[in-house]
Amino acid sequence: MALTDDVKQVLGIVDVVSEYVPLDKLHSRSPEAPCPFHEERTPSFKLNLESDTWHCFGACATGGDIFSFVMRIEGVAFGEALDKLCDQAGIERRERRDSDSDSERRPTKSERESVQDLNALAADYWHKQLRGDGGTNARTYLASRGIDLATAQQWGIGYAPSGPSSLLHFLAANRVPKSATARSGLLTKPEHGPWRDMFINRIMFALRDRNGDIIGFAGRAMDDSEAKYINTSETPYFQKSELVYALDRAADAISTTGRAVVVEGYMDVITAHEHGFRNVVACMGTAVTSQQLAAIAHALPHDGKPARQVVMCLDNDDAGVNATLNSLGVAMAQFSSGNNANNSSIPVDIKVARPVTSGDEAPKDPDEAIRQDPQAWWRSIETPSEAYEFAFESRLSSGAVDEAIAAAMPFVGKVPPSTIAARRRIEWMANQVGIQYDDLLDLLIQKRRDQASAQTTTTSIRRVARRENTIRTNQHLDQQHHRFKPYEFELVACLVQHKSALDYIANLTPAHFESSELAAIVERLLNRASANEAAEDDSLGALHEELMQHQIGVQENEESDNSGELSKIVSACTKLVKQDHLRRCKVQESETFKQDEVLSNDERMKEMLQQANNNNRQLSELTAS
Repeated sequence: MALTDDVKQVLGIVDVVSEYVPLDKLHSRSPEAPCPFHEERTPSFKLNLESDTWHCFGACATGGDIFSFVMRIEGVAFGEALDKLCDQAGIERRERRDSDSDSERRPTKSERESVQDLNALAADYWHKQLRGDGGTNARTYLASRGIDLATAQQWGIGYAPSGPSSLLHFLAANRVPKSATARSGLLTKPEHGPWRDMFINRIMFALRDRNGDIIGFAGRAMDDSEAKYINTSETPYFQKSELVYALDRAADAISTTGRAVVVEGYMDVITAHEHGFRNVVACMGTAVTSQQLAAIAHALPHDGKPARQVVMCLDNDDAGVNATLNSLGVAMAQFSSGNNANNSSIPVDIKVARPVTSGDEAPKDPDEAIRQDPQAWWRSIETPSEAYEFAFESRLSSGAVDEAIAAAMPFVGKVPPSTIAARRRIEWMANQVGIQYDDLLDLLIQKRRDQASAQTTTTSIRRVARRENTIRTNQHLDQQHHRFKPYEFELVACLVQHKSALDYIANLTPAHFESSELAAIVERLLNRASANEAAEDDSLGALHEELMQHQIGVQENEESDNSGELSKIVSACTKLVKQDHLRRCKVQESETFKQDEVLSNDERMKEMLQQANNNNRQLSELTAS
């Protein structure tokens, strides 16, 4: 049995989580609490005692086991989380079993130092190859990027020759065991072939940990014929998601300035440092991970002087914008109040560098921007955008106002706003698109309610339908979610499968449904006594069959009356369908009010205001009930 299994034999999810979070409903099957990873009032953080897991059904939308929980809340890597849980479980960390695999066990200090020494030997070999006759093309490429041999040596840059086993032969000549080389991730073995070098004909970048030890490499192709970058294989010695490139060099400047600038590429970092910008690091990928942010936060000052700030400055193309949005989401969760991964009670401000506008064309990445105009790039760092500004503007550039609002929502704060700062965020967004503050606020409130309704719906349905087929029900709901709103699909499935369900829908009409297909099914059911008639003769037959096969957790049984359970599901879904319909009406009304023909027609305006008031009243009644 692996050590992780030993720990889980001793510690349950409640044992671990309760050390960090005060739990409610401890005697139920699903204890809960406000999520420790983001700010909220209504608990969305749930434990599952059967699977010994946790899940946040709110903003985080993620979960895991005891190890992932400790990694996230402590901001540590897996090995450190395992250490903490071993201590809590009273298990000796160093005692390993022969059955433990290399990928599961944490390397000893001597093993780690052995791999680091081997990496240093490889880095020295590759740098000599860069200086030699075979490195001409590599030197030419680096020179085109502003890197001379002195800079290359300082940063551990080299060249892996084109031969398939040049490093292998070099290490063998130096009596390095092939098994040790393979364990370091420097070699690879095809399924039907001999061992060969992992890196062939590539510019090599040494990757160092916080202490400056080389723990892996990245190899860059000099043309477009292969993958642009490949890294050392994931091993117990090298985890890309935990590594921050150049943090060993940048830590002092980050601590002094209180600011860490996060870029995407190695060249971006090197160019920044060579121009005197020493607090710049790279995220080793297209987006920042929570482990990388935890490492960066550790380098920030812990006394709040100066203020702690992380500035995202990823590439300027569409992929870079999307990566920045993803990174912002991770960062906001990582540094939200109550998250111990912050490593400090002092907040961390998350910002985004403003685009550099000097020159004829906007530079595509920090490397190009710095070479073009270092001061212009630094001004973009000194006056960064707020997260909500970047999210809003990045989507508004394509003219999609609704997408811009949706993108900015996670970074706006509480809605309705409870602080002056939060109100100013909404006012800024309203000014950008030329609408009234109150109109935008109404729209934001509506979107937040829609999100809450979607979460509440699934929870309500699952709570009612707790039978053996509940798991299948939930799986089917997830499969249908991309096509239909879950409560619309669930409601129509009830109507199709149970004639008596029509008695519980009150004055629901097909017009209440967002899906025209589901509305057509409902219309036929309301107009015809037979559900089979509603399925005949056209393309709705396939949908009808899906509805018939859907497991709703209520089955007709001659020996028992399930009408009470059925009525609860139908009533809950009906209420949500009506609420959703009224909210869509409000959005449509808001757009109609702006039309010139309405603004110039007093009678039409009066009629629409009456209808809007009526819809607001109905929505308030449904929400309150």
